[in-house]
Amino acid sequence: MNYKKSLLITGAVASVTLAGIAGLGVASAATNNPQPNSIIDKIATKFNLNRNDVAPVFEEDRAEHEAEHQQQVEDRLTQAVADGKITEAQKAKILAKLKEIQTNREAWKGKTPEERHKAMKELHDSLQKWADENGISLEYLHMGMGGPHGPRHW
Repeated sequence: MNYKKSLLITGAVASVTLAGIAGLGVASAATNNPQPNSIIDKIATKFNLNRNDVAPVFEEDRAEHEAEHQQQVEDRLTQAVADGKITEAQKAKILAKLKEIQTNREAWKGKTPEERHKAMKELHDSLQKWADENGISLEYLHMGMGGPHGPRHW
């Protein structure tokens, strides 16, 4: 009974924690170079579990959240097309750009906070130019990246 309770608590803590981490784009379980004292290590230590048994739970949960988020973004863009706010071609460009952004954000791992800040500023400036060139409001790109300018503006 106590073992089941520990697993239930671990799963709940992992899910809640990962949701927060995924929202920030800092899921340490996705890296090949895990940080010491990461949430995975803390849970493994707290509940006397093997880190290699805990990490896949985080990865699976993160992947599920990412898939749900991707579907929400696509649904919102489909609605924007139906509402006449953007065209189908713009929707396709937005989805392609969001995928490109996600790929490029992987390169931010391991950078200092100052380097990440500079990279984010450069990204924002280039996205503003791209959005202007394509007649697309920047809000459609922010919703795919989450954060304070994300889905709440819909």
